[in-house]
Amino acid sequence: MLPEIPRCYQRLEFLGDAVLDYVVTAHLYFKYPGLTPGLITDLRSASVNNECYAQSAVKAGLHKHILHASQDLQRQICSTVEDFEKLNLDSTFGWEAETTFPKVLGDVIESLGGAIFVDSGFDKDTTFQCIRPLLEPLVTPQTLKLHPVRELTELCDQKGYIKKKDVVSRENGIAYITVEVEANGVVHTSTCSGRDKLIAKKVASKNVLKSLKGCPSNATTEQ
Repeated sequence: MLPEIPRCYQRLEFLGDAVLDYVVTAHLYFKYPGLTPGLITDLRSASVNNECYAQSAVKAGLHKHILHASQDLQRQICSTVEDFEKLNLDSTFGWEAETTFPKVLGDVIESLGGAIFVDSGFDKDTTFQCIRPLLEPLVTPQTLKLHPVRELTELCDQKGYIKKKDVVSRENGIAYITVEVEANGVVHTSTCSGRDKLIAKKVASKNVLKSLKGCPSNATTEQ
């Protein structure tokens, strides 16, 4: 039997979501004064999202301290932890993960940020300094990677490749996504599946990008 679960964390999560978005944005703004607004936005997008927070929570072992009474959630968390350990990621930012993270894992980081903000007397600097170790290493312009879906779209626009409309289907709760691009007469395609349609699309896009970059006919020749 679990002990009585205390009050819900969702109010702190709501607060922490806004606070972390602000403090990370402010950090990037002041640390990189010469960057364009577009690049700062990309840095923030790669740092402030539920996927990154979930990875931070698992990396710090916070998933072990979540009080709940759901066997299904426990199975999801255990599966996520196993996948995370296989990835062996050094960073917790970006889009490298190819697994679906239960939302509660990211919520833990946001609620922790909200709790620190309240406990510090609503001090934003203290909140960032306290939460920062969980988010390290922070993304930099040198380590930034675009989301695969966006990178593929921009590559097709730049090179004039033909990107077909994604084929999406769902069966027994599993989403199947096919991403297809025609480049210089060669068709590059990948079909991926998963409970989360967005994750499946991300992985399929990564596969197509890898295929495009590895194709000799798409290599750029320097004069």
